[in-house]
Amino acid sequence: MLRSMTGFGRAEVTQQGVLLTAEVLSLNNRFLEITCRLPRLLASREWQVRELVRESLSRGTVTVTLSVQWLEAPVRSFSPKLAQAYYRMLQQLVQVTGMADQPRLEHLLRFAELFDSGYDPEAEERLWQAAQQALRKALGQLQQMRRTEGKNLAADIRHRLRTIERIIGAIARRSTERISEAQQQLRKRVAALLQDVPDPQRLYQEFALMADRLDVSEECTRLRSHLQLLRQLLREREPVGRRMTFLLQEMQREANTIGAKANDAPISHWVVQLKEELERIREQAQNIE
Repeated sequence: MLRSMTGFGRAEVTQQGVLLTAEVLSLNNRFLEITCRLPRLLASREWQVRELVRESLSRGTVTVTLSVQWLEAPVRSFSPKLAQAYYRMLQQLVQVTGMADQPRLEHLLRFAELFDSGYDPEAEERLWQAAQQALRKALGQLQQMRRTEGKNLAADIRHRLRTIERIIGAIARRSTERISEAQQQLRKRVAALLQDVPDPQRLYQEFALMADRLDVSEECTRLRSHLQLLRQLLREREPVGRRMTFLLQEMQREANTIGAKANDAPISHWVVQLKEELERIREQAQNIE
C-alpha cells in the first residue's frame, strides 16, 4: 500500500497535572530529515524522539513539536545562597564598569537558575512517559493520513497506467502499419527513378534496413514490462517511491527513443501523450514514501 510523504498528526496526553501536546508534520523530501522543538525539560530526550520517528517513517521532512502545559501551578523555591552570590557578582560588575546604577531585584529575576521547581526528581521521567504516549498517537494519526492520501495517489496512478497501456498498444499497431507503408513508398520511388523493376535482392535489403529503423516493438515490450513492475510496486507495503522514480525515468527514455525512430505523425502525437502521462505520474511519485 502506497503512503504519501505529506501528513499531520496531533495528540494530547494528560498525566499528573501536566497536559502534553505532540504535533508531527511531514512534507516531501528524498531523505528523512527530522526537526525537533522540545520544552526545556525534554531537551535531553531529542535523540529518543528522533528514534521514535525513524521507527515509523523512512522519508520526508518531519517537524516534531512537543509542548507542556502545567494544569497545576508548580511550587517554586529559590536558593538564598546562590541569590547572594549573584548579587555580589552584579555589585562587582558595577564597580568594574563604573556604572551609576545599582543591582536591583528585577536583575536577579532574570537568572532562571536561581529558582527550582518543587517537583520531585522523577518528574522528568514521568513527563517523558507522557511525551512518548502523545508522540506515538500523533505518529499514528500522521501515518493514517499518509495512507489515505497514498490510496488516492495509487488510484490516480492506476488510471494513468491504463491510459499508457492503451497508448503503447496504439503505437505498436501503427508501427506495423508504418513499416508496410514505408516499404510500398520505397518500392514506388525506386521504380519511378529506374523506370524498371529494381533488383529484388537489393530491394529486400533496403526493406530490412528500413524495418529495423522504424520498428519500435522492443521499446513497446520494455514499456509493458515496466508497467507490470509499476503495478506490482503499487501493491507492496514497503516504501517504493525511489523505485517508482527510477522506472519512470526508464520509461521516459523508451518514449524518447520511439519518438526519434517513428518519423510518423500519429506515433509522434501518441508519444507526446505518453510523455505527458509519465510526467504526471512522476509528479505523484515525488510525494510517495
